[in-house]
This record gives sequence, C-alpha cells and structure tokens, in this order.
Amino acid sequence: MPPSTRIPPLLQPYVQLPHDDSLLLLTSTLGASANWLLIRFLCDALNTSSQDGEEEGHNVVLVSWMREYDFWKQEARKGAGLDLERLRKEGRFACVDGLGMGVNERQATQAQSSQSGGRIPLARGPPGRIVARADITAPHASADSTGQSKGTSGHYTLKSLELEHLKATISSAVTSLAASTATPSVTQRKTLLILDNPDLVLALNPAITHSKLASLILDLHTLPTVSHMLTHIQSDNPLLSLFAPPQPLEVAHHNLLVKCAHMSRRILGVRVLDTGVARDVSGVIRITEHKAEWLGLGFDSGEGKMGDDSGRGNEFLYQVKGDGSVRVFERGAGGEG
Repeated sequence: MPPSTRIPPLLQPYVQLPHDDSLLLLTSTLGASANWLLIRFLCDALNTSSQDGEEEGHNVVLVSWMREYDFWKQEARKGAGLDLERLRKEGRFACVDGLGMGVNERQATQAQSSQSGGRIPLARGPPGRIVARADITAPHASADSTGQSKGTSGHYTLKSLELEHLKATISSAVTSLAASTATPSVTQRKTLLILDNPDLVLALNPAITHSKLASLILDLHTLPTVSHMLTHIQSDNPLLSLFAPPQPLEVAHHNLLVKCAHMSRRILGVRVLDTGVARDVSGVIRITEHKAEWLGLGFDSGEGKMGDDSGRGNEFLYQVKGDGSVRVFERGAGGEG
C-alpha cells in the first residue's frame, strides 16, 4: 500500500502543505500523542507522485527532542509504510536527534571520574533504554563538530544546549539535503522542517527565553530552501494555566505557545475526549486555518479555500489502531469499521 493512501480522506486537506511559505503549529496533550499525525505529514511531504507525471514533494528535516531516530523509523514503517532509512540514503530525509542534548559532556565527566575512582557512571536516556559503557566513555567518537555521525549521512546529534549550536546543526542538515538533490535538470525541492517538542529546551536551559526560541524558529524559516515549518508543542493545562505565584517555566511555555499560534497559518491540536476514555475513539483533532498569517498578510485570496473551513476550524474524532493505521471520522459517524 503506498504511503499516501495511509492518510485518512478527512485529514488529507489539512496534512497537505499550503502553497506559499508558512508556519504550522501542532499541539498535543499527555493522553493524546501526536506521533501518528507527524507521520502523516511525513507521508504527504515525501510523496513524489503527481497527476502531471512530474516529481513533487519536499525534503524533510525532523528535529526531535523527545524520541530517537530508531523510534521514528519503526513508527513510519508500521503506520505509513515509509522507509526513512532509504529516504535518508537518497538525500530526501534527515533526522536531528536532540534526545541526549547536553548530556554528552556530563557523561564524559562521569566517565573520567569513574576511571580514576572506580565508580560506574549512571546511564542516562529514556525509560527502558540500556546505555552501553562504551557509549559513555567515548561520547564524541562518532560525531563531528556539526553533530553529524561519521559514516551516517543525514543523521545528526545535538551535543549542546546553546542556541548557536542548535541553529548550526539544523542548518547543516538542511544544506546537506539541498546539496544532495540539486541537479541541473531537476528543480530544487523545498524543505519541510519539523520541530518536535522544542519547548523542552526551555526546561533544560533556563537561560533561553521564549523570545529567543521564537526568534530561532523564524531564523530557521528564512533558510534558503526551507519553505514550511511544523512545530509540535505540548498544550497540557499544567503548562498553560498560570498558578499563583506563576512559575518561570509556566510563563515561558505559555508565551511560546501563544506566540507560535499567532505566527502560524494553520493550527492542529489533538486532545483526549472531554467525556473520558472510549473503546473506539482515541481522541479529538481540531484544525484552525488563519486567513491572514503573521508572516504573509493574506493578500492571496486563493489560500482561503484550503480545507474549506473559512477560518472557523473543523473538529473530528480519530482512532489509532494497533497496526498503526488511523481512522478519522466526524462526530456521530461511529468509530467502528
């Protein structure tokens, strides 16, 4: 089954990228993961089929702070039939792994102290992951100064919490895709840049403010081949509701989400059902189209018909099945079938 057929028909107009350069925002909550929706964006962007027989589609750079490249490879193959490893070797896809961002230096220090004192350094990583001792004692052995793993083109690793390093690594990933697909006979493909949970940077480095992070997003969007940016941010109530006294992380996360929402042409949000858990419903997805984007003042009258919601927004129910497939349906249509 082609990857493009894994996109539910009701969701297809909203997964397709707008014709002009724009910013997109995706929000999710703790009980409603947005991984399946990010995979559908990958399906549409990496699809090269067209009615005229000409190659279309985009290159994709995925920057993820919460999940490793191996996770995305498995989810893309399971839920959408995408072979990200093949696309990476072809120069269509690149992944920037930010899961261990800023941990390598601390692991190196722990490794040196363990060699002198005989203590075993603690393994850091996601729950259930076992880190080999060799990876801890030599964290920089397989990466260059830009974060790219040696011998693995298209796979980068963030090694610092500084915004300058983050911008340089992502720019290198975008430039590598543009160079690999640029030929005299083929029009250069544009790039879709996906930022998965960049709000985690606010918690890891208190010195980074929401304004600096928002400025970085705008700077990345101005890269020569980047036409669209999709930013995924958590929207749980504990992160958005300001308690008394308001905590700095709450204020920073709230301001970042509001600023990204104002800058984005399209906002997609997934959440759990308000009435609780249902056997045949995984959650609710709401899509809102902005007629006038912050970057472009909406003078193009043809863009308003995307999704045909006239800026009011649409809301659907969805069900993520065990095999990775997704069913999107309107309220009252039933979740079975």
